[in-house]
Parts: sequence; structure tokens; C-alpha cells
Amino acid sequence: MRNNIPTAALSEFVNEVAENPEEGMMSYGIEIDWESGTRSCTQTKPMLVGPHKVSRSFSWKVDEPRQLMGNNHGPNPQELLLSGLGSCMMVAFIAGATAEGIQLESVKIDFDGELDLRGFMGLNTNSTVGFPKINYKIHAAGDATPEQFEELHRKAVAHSPNAQSFINPVELNGEMISVQVSD
Repeated sequence: MRNNIPTAALSEFVNEVAENPEEGMMSYGIEIDWESGTRSCTQTKPMLVGPHKVSRSFSWKVDEPRQLMGNNHGPNPQELLLSGLGSCMMVAFIAGATAEGIQLESVKIDFDGELDLRGFMGLNTNSTVGFPKINYKIHAAGDATPEQFEELHRKAVAHSPNAQSFINPVELNGEMISVQVSD
């Protein structure tokens, strides 16, 4: 056990995926239901880990602050986006440290990003709708050298599915299913 990750299980899982690539195929999903105003409730769908179905029953509220016409009942979509990015990088960093035999004492990732809402509101065609850049700092303490920590950082970004989804173009496919409501 290192960093509260069972090292033998980590090694076994890596070997299992190497031998049976289908064991490494993950399938995720969420459903988002609008509640009122800018508030919605997000709930996880069952997850597939390889061919194995894993029940997931988590839900959370998403809302905007009052300044953005919400009621401040939960984090907003951008905070959740940054959280998903940072949490995924954290998992990659911790797993990488564990695989390398590095004992960690603490890890914190600090994220910041700025949005220009004129793009979202369609007020200025020169404004970017999404984050034009995201800045982060990883603060880590443990028995690694600065060079080992930098290599963990590089690998965390390279092996984080969420970081790679930001770095590389992702195909976004959607369809509209509408229901006509009659009076």
C-alpha cells in the first residue's frame, strides 16, 4: 500500500489491461435534469469498467451565483469543468507516484480560468466563448526529487483523459429530441 492505493492491485490491473485490452475500456454517463432558473440536478448513470457494470448513484446540484441569474445552490458548470480536469490530473499524479514508489505527504492543485461572458451572450463575435486558457499549479510534498515531481507532472498531464480531452480536439455529437406541448 502506497498513498492509500494498493500497489499490487494497481500492478495487477495494468497487467490485466495489457493482456485483455477490453478490460481497459470505460464507459461513463450522466443525466442532467433542469429544476428551475439556472439550477439543474446531475446524476450518474451506471459505469462500465471493461465488461463489468458498476452501479453509480451520485447526484449533485449545479447552479449559477445570483450575479448570473442563479440562486447559488451549487457549483456552476465552469467550476465543475475545472474540478473534473483537476481531479483527473490528481488521480493520474497519485497513481503515477504510487507506480514509481514515491510516497506523497500532500498534493494540492490550484486552478484558475477567466471567461468573457460577451461571447456567451453573443454580444461580441471577437470574444471566446470558452476558457481561452487555464492556469494551474501543483503543490506536492513527498520523498521525490524536484526532477521526479516534474516528471510526475508531465506524466499526469499526458495520462489524464480529461487533460488530454482539453489538449486534443474532441468530437462532440448531439441530437435534439423535442416534444411539442399543447395547451
